[in-house]
Amino acid sequence: MDKYSSPLASPMYPKPPYHYKDAKLFLALFYAPEGAHDKLLPAPLRPSQMPLAGMMFGEMPCVETGPFMEAGLLTQCMYDNSETGTEDVGVFFSHNYVDTDVALTSGREFWGYPRKMAKISHEWDGDTIVGTVERDGITLMKATCTLNDEGAWIDSGPNINAKVIPSVTGDGYDVAVLNGAHLTYDVKNGRSGDVEFEINSGPRDDFSLVKIESPMIGLYFDCDITVPLGKPIADLQL
Repeated sequence: MDKYSSPLASPMYPKPPYHYKDAKLFLALFYAPEGAHDKLLPAPLRPSQMPLAGMMFGEMPCVETGPFMEAGLLTQCMYDNSETGTEDVGVFFSHNYVDTDVALTSGREFWGYPRKMAKISHEWDGDTIVGTVERDGITLMKATCTLNDEGAWIDSGPNINAKVIPSVTGDGYDVAVLNGAHLTYDVKNGRSGDVEFEINSGPRDDFSLVKIESPMIGLYFDCDITVPLGKPIADLQL
C-alpha cells in the first residue's frame, strides 16, 4: 500500500483487484412501474426495456481490506459500450451502504460506489433470510425471503457507478464520470424463493424515487467474488 491512497503516511486501502472468499449474497429483485426509476439514472445512462431493480445484502470477507457488510439498491440500465460499439446492459448503484471505513473509502474513491455507513444485517430463521439496512434509527431497506428452491445466477453486466468529486473551489467537479467494473462470481450454492420488501426514507437518506410494482424473486448465493479494476465508460452530464 506504499502511498497508493490517502493518508500517504498510512494508506487507507491497497490497489485492487479485491477478492471476497466465501461471500454470502442475498439479492431481492423486483419490478418497478415503467418509467418510475428513470430519475435514478444519471445521463447518459438509460432505462432498460425491463424495469428491473433490486436490493442487495452481502457478507463480504475481503482478503485485501478485511471483512465488511454491504447493501445496495440497484437499477438495471443501458449504456453505450465504446469498445464494442453496442448498447449493453449494466446495473447502476443508486444507494450503497457498508459498515467499515476501509470499504467506504475504497469503494467511493476508486470505483465511485455511493457508499455511506450503516448498520447492515443478515439474519436467518430456518430457511428464511432477512436483510436489513438501518441508519439514524430508521430501517431504510428490508427484504425477507423463504428459500425453498434452487437459484440460478443471473449475469446482469457490469456494476456502474457515478464517481463524483466536487472541486475545492465550490465551482464544478474535479471528477464527474461513469465507471464500469464487471465482477466475476464463482457460485457454490444457489437458492431462491418468494420475497417481500420494505423501503423507507430517513433524515439523511432519500428513497422517495424508489418504487416497487411487484416482487420478482429472492436469490441467495454462497460464492467467491472478484472485484476487478474498472474503466470509465462516459462523462457524467450533471
